[in-house]
Amino acid sequence: MVTQPDRATRSDVLERDWTIDIVRVCSITVVVVVHWISVRVILVDGAVRGEQALHGRPIWVLTWPLQVMPMFFLAGGFANTLIVDRYRARGRTYGDYLGLRVRRLTTPMIALIAFIVALDVGLDAFSERAAAAAADIVASPLWFLAVFLIAAMVAPFAVRAHDVSALLAPVVLFGCSFAVDLLRFGGVYWFAEWNLIFVWLFCHQLGILYARGTLGPVGDGTVLLIAAAGIGVLIVMVVPGPYFPTMLGLADAPVSNLAPPTTAMSILAVTQFAALVLVSRRLTGWEPHGRARRVITTGATQSMNIYLWHVPAMAIVTGVALAVPVLLPSDAGTWWAARPLWMVAAAVVLFGFVRITGRWDAFCARYAARTATLPVLAGSLLAAAGIFALWRYGLSPYGMAGLATLTVVLAAALLTTTRRITPPDNYNPSSARTG
Repeated sequence: MVTQPDRATRSDVLERDWTIDIVRVCSITVVVVVHWISVRVILVDGAVRGEQALHGRPIWVLTWPLQVMPMFFLAGGFANTLIVDRYRARGRTYGDYLGLRVRRLTTPMIALIAFIVALDVGLDAFSERAAAAAADIVASPLWFLAVFLIAAMVAPFAVRAHDVSALLAPVVLFGCSFAVDLLRFGGVYWFAEWNLIFVWLFCHQLGILYARGTLGPVGDGTVLLIAAAGIGVLIVMVVPGPYFPTMLGLADAPVSNLAPPTTAMSILAVTQFAALVLVSRRLTGWEPHGRARRVITTGATQSMNIYLWHVPAMAIVTGVALAVPVLLPSDAGTWWAARPLWMVAAAVVLFGFVRITGRWDAFCARYAARTATLPVLAGSLLAAAGIFALWRYGLSPYGMAGLATLTVVLAAALLTTTRRITPPDNYNPSSARTG
């Protein structure tokens, strides 16, 4: 599928899109801040308890503009389109494309799993319940990586589908997600998690539309009308129902349009896509300079490491605070007043994690990725399944499930790696993962 060169497109010549980089930086900032203020950990009679800190109707409204996960997948679709086009132009195979892509997405998980196991063992000495809760919280964002691996696997086919018919794949994916919603709201809930695939691949497909410049001939007025129509449709979906009024799980709204996603997320993605097109047109030819350029570049290239390690960073800070109970106030006002200092402490820990994992990435980059299609495809499926299991069922170093998950992810990394050592050759592993 990757071997045939494609016709010239916008993405064939586009080396960098600063709008997409800004989207990555802003999106990861929102995710980090929201996660760091979402859960309030307190001690009650010596027992550790976590509870949702966000609630109230104003927060319900804010969850809509703060829901940035569609933009992550849109940026991923943009990056994957550029990579697929590059491999096509060079006449490379599907195995060439997938081996390197999946290996770079999988090896960071080995370090993270090792951390989760160590955290679980360390906290178990303090509280078995705290250990289990911490492991679950640290693993909670990993659904993104599992789904993104699937998106990377299907990207060559998704790009080809776009080049045959730009609207075919989005319409099919949207229809599938809506069918799942009908079953879910009709009481057949066990289909609901299929929308982890349909909704997020729909958002990924919007990234392909953006890379191809599909809305290029469309005027600003029409694009603005698309965004307004999306908002109108969301209002119709939510106000009379049955779609949920929030885009994040909150203390007073535990069920949202995020987990698992509903078609409302796809409509939100269309609105954000239209807004992105309007912004990008106004930034055409613009480049940041000086410190702004360094911040945007660093944030964009390190976005995956930041995403994987921002929850562990807060877990470390919280774990230290368990030894000093006064740092875990039960009073909500005091807790919120202390958040800025907690976030600074977590940011320092996160910076250390990113530096360390950068060295791990550089070490892994010394080994060539496998290019044989069958083992690479097997490794890709194992990686997605293992990471999904870690997110869905948790990881305990004392259980067979945890050992099996660790084994699966290690096997996936080995299947996508050869023994041949290659020089880095100015390789930036973080940049490669984000595209």
